[in-house]
Amino acid sequence: MTAALVAFLQARLDEQETAAVAAGGTSEAWQALGTGVYSAASLDDDAPPPITAGPEVGGSDEDAARAKHIALHDPARVLRHVEATRGLLKHYTAPERSEGPPDAFNRYAASMQRMAVDMAVRHLAQAHADHPDYQSEWRP
Repeated sequence: MTAALVAFLQARLDEQETAAVAAGGTSEAWQALGTGVYSAASLDDDAPPPITAGPEVGGSDEDAARAKHIALHDPARVLRHVEATRGLLKHYTAPERSEGPPDAFNRYAASMQRMAVDMAVRHLAQAHADHPDYQSEWRP
């Protein structure tokens, strides 16, 4: 894996984090109700404030499916995904070392860990293949 691939994925994570924080951060969980998306924290209210709403009357199954899709990408979930992916990237840039085994074993283990993480990161980056900075040689 190249440093450019790591930098590319870190930049996408930064973008996702910025957007999620601006949309409500960790305090905002969303739920789809019919064709609208509402803050899950206020579902007990008589009329919860909408995050976004589709047509309330005569909404189609497609509108309801879109609302469910939007709710699945609530800010808190996006921030958890960003944190998890950054944790994976750490294992590539700084593989774990053990104090017990000799250095040769540690180098071998780190190399194997990097290869596994490399494949995982390539798959994660492929989700951004439509980005203008994505390079085709990063495909898994």
